[in-house]
Amino acid sequence: MKFKALRTITEPKEFVHIDTINGTMFMYTCDLPRPQPLTATLEGIKEYYSDDTPLPCGLTLDDLELVEFEMNEPDATFAYGADIRNKLTPIQNLLALLKIYFTESSDKSFEDNKKAKLVRHIIKEAETSEEVVKYLANLL
Repeated sequence: MKFKALRTITEPKEFVHIDTINGTMFMYTCDLPRPQPLTATLEGIKEYYSDDTPLPCGLTLDDLELVEFEMNEPDATFAYGADIRNKLTPIQNLLALLKIYFTESSDKSFEDNKKAKLVRHIIKEAETSEEVVKYLANLL
């Protein structure tokens, strides 16, 4: 899940919360972000606080930035595992085909047409495996 959050520009980069408690507006920092939608913009937030809900004197949004974050849910690890397992299938197929090819080619009774069919399957699985390796390399 992706979201945006307000954060201080300067170190330590802390998350910023703006709340109204008992009619008094507070701006404070926290270790946890307050998620904002991906469509949020810093200009839009500044416009909101200048037009609709003015900030008290002394509070400004000039030293803040709106940063995009990606959060993985605990069950997402399972989904990643299943995705990786499924992506490894063409590579497993390729290894099995190569094992058959090298085992059977030493046998004199291994026919040329069977060998040609096996080579076609090996080429197909090798191309798919190449795409899978690129995908997995960019996954994390």
